[in-house]
Amino acid sequence: MYLFACNGMFRSPSLETSNWNKLIKNKLLNGNAENAILTYVNMQELGVHADNYSFPLLLKAAGILSSSCIGLMLHGQTIKTGSCGHVYVQTALLKMYGSLRCIDDAFKVFEKMPEKDIIAWNSMLDAFASCGQMDHAMKLIDLMPLKDVTSFNIMISGYARIGKIHSARYIFDKVPDKDVVSWNSLILAYTNAGEMEKAGEMFKKMPVKNVITWNTMVTGYLRSQLYVEVVDLFDEMKAGNVKPDYLTVTGVLSACANLGSLETGARIHVYATDNGLASNPHVTTALIDMYAKCGSIEHSLEVFYKSQVKDVFCWNAMILGFALHGYGYAALKLLGEMNDSCVKADDITFIGLLSACSHAGLVQEGCELFSRMEKDFGVTRKLEHYGCMVDLLGRARLLDHAIELIEAMPFEPTESILGALLSACVIHQDLGIGDRVAKMVCAKSNYLSDGELMMFANLYASCGQWEEANRWRNMMNDTGIVKTAGSSVIEVNGSYHKFLAGGIGHLSNLLTM
Repeated sequence: MYLFACNGMFRSPSLETSNWNKLIKNKLLNGNAENAILTYVNMQELGVHADNYSFPLLLKAAGILSSSCIGLMLHGQTIKTGSCGHVYVQTALLKMYGSLRCIDDAFKVFEKMPEKDIIAWNSMLDAFASCGQMDHAMKLIDLMPLKDVTSFNIMISGYARIGKIHSARYIFDKVPDKDVVSWNSLILAYTNAGEMEKAGEMFKKMPVKNVITWNTMVTGYLRSQLYVEVVDLFDEMKAGNVKPDYLTVTGVLSACANLGSLETGARIHVYATDNGLASNPHVTTALIDMYAKCGSIEHSLEVFYKSQVKDVFCWNAMILGFALHGYGYAALKLLGEMNDSCVKADDITFIGLLSACSHAGLVQEGCELFSRMEKDFGVTRKLEHYGCMVDLLGRARLLDHAIELIEAMPFEPTESILGALLSACVIHQDLGIGDRVAKMVCAKSNYLSDGELMMFANLYASCGQWEEANRWRNMMNDTGIVKTAGSSVIEVNGSYHKFLAGGIGHLSNLLTM
């Protein structure tokens, strides 16, 4: 009703079709596809008919809304008004069906087009590539009477999307005049495959880089857990002629959080503030997360309460920060503030809340939340919520209740859930439950990790079952499994130093700030 009211001001019969088209276009440019469609509804009510310029805008809006119902209605309107034969409308129909992943409908439109320009060919090519149908895309590009750089870029991106790196590289090498999108697409292919060394080689060779190039590398390093390289890349980017944006800052803050580098994180915070990026919701959330993981929950709170706009991600980051620090009551209080602010809690919110209750030993509060989350908050329980409850009950020594929950839950227990309960059995020296959990772990997989074998040995050793403990240790030795050495990274005067458990020194500096 509100949207119709907003459009009421435009209900003037004096407005010609071109003026209505401007209104529809402005709404699309402002990111409001729904209002663009409602403007068209108002336009019809006043007896103003859409033309060949209206329908491409409206069909684009339908694609953005992912509404096949609206799309079909508009297609019908193009037929009724006779606009369906116009090349712009046909191309817009083709793009809409492609964005809706209705490939058969897109191809029907494409086949019926009497004249196909390069935009139409590329639109059909993109529809196939976006849905991973690269065999059809390859057949189509071979039929194209004329190809441009966009055609090749679509193919590179399509192969990158399905992980076919060699095919993406083959197409890349065939591009006569590569543009920045060509390079970005191939670098994305390498980063998606985790081949960061090759991605780095292409990055260095690239003649002109834009912010998307840098952000693709940042995301790739993050995904590969190469956090020091993210910080290094950020500093290199600042020294160059491409300015970091909110995605770059969000990425480097995530790297600082994983490194536990408060000093570098605070420096990035200053940069974000100086460059007008700190108020961005993505950056705000990343700052809250970074400060919490680096041990400064006070700074997390400061960022949180100074933020003018708090979305659900911002609230969740603060709740997860409290959980990390064991502040259960503070997390529960924040849920109340969240409700008062009319922000709807989601599944991540309850993962944070249940985790906070677990770390703070708030068994009753955690159980109440778990029972209320569906009924009172409309949040469906997921495997992760059951995992939090198993951890909560295990820490509270309620091992019988924990294994009953595992056996009753509508999901297959994961290794992490069983591992959490097994760890609790070791701590509380409960051989009965521990033996049952050990059998469940063995039944899930033919291969046992070094951590699982050590956990089994520790379980029996903690309960004085030395013969059984030795059997598991010997099994680990006989199969040649070596326990993965623990490591830690510390920051001293802007340099990172990595230490391995059992080592007599430390690895060379990974980065000098």
